Amino acid sequence: MRPMSVKIEVGGHLKLKRQLALLKLPAARRKRILGQIGRQVRTQSRKRLRSQTGLDGQPWEARKQGNKKMLRGLSKRLAVFAGPDRVTITFKNALVGRIARMQQEGVTEVMTRARMQQRHGQPDYAAPATRGQARQLREAGFTIPRGQGRGRKRPTLKWVTQNMTFGQAGAVLRALTDKPRQGRWLIPLPARSFLGATQHDIDAFIDRIFKQTFKQATKG
Repeated sequence: MRPMSVKIEVGGHLKLKRQLALLKLPAARRKRILGQIGRQVRTQSRKRLRSQTGLDGQPWEARKQGNKKMLRGLSKRLAVFAGPDRVTITFKNALVGRIARMQQEGVTEVMTRARMQQRHGQPDYAAPATRGQARQLREAGFTIPRGQGRGRKRPTLKWVTQNMTFGQAGAVLRALTDKPRQGRWLIPLPARSFLGATQHDIDAFIDRIFKQTFKQATKG
């Protein structure tokens, strides 16, 4: 999968009148203008990452578990590369760029145990069970004895994390759901767009920058 990037070039987003005006400028000035446009797009993309909203202004689909912000590490990695005829907003690191594309477009990722270990390290099966495991156990119908032999009850999340290990919770969960230990599974990712700008935004950037540029040129 190709890394994620957005390109804005003369003959692309720019309207004909602006294209002709831009082409008459020296290459160094064209590069500077396109660089300004690229930095505006990067700023807007970073704002979307902070607000967790897409190009359409709508909030991203929430996490299935937890409420931590998503894609937090991508904001600082956005880079702008400007030339006299094109500006590209992308990621210097190809792996980060591919991850960004997966998130931007939404894909179904094939995950294996080996890839999970490579990404997150070898699981510590002796570590306390996670809150995610505790929620899954409760949903699967896991119960524990009540005090003084009065039947059974569902445990609290706190009880599971304090009394079960990561390995124990996983084994019980597999037994309750009758699922074998998987070596390969699919992770669907919803589309969470953030990189780029709407045509309206780009037109506004261009108009503002051109007015400033040609006003300075006239004074000069």
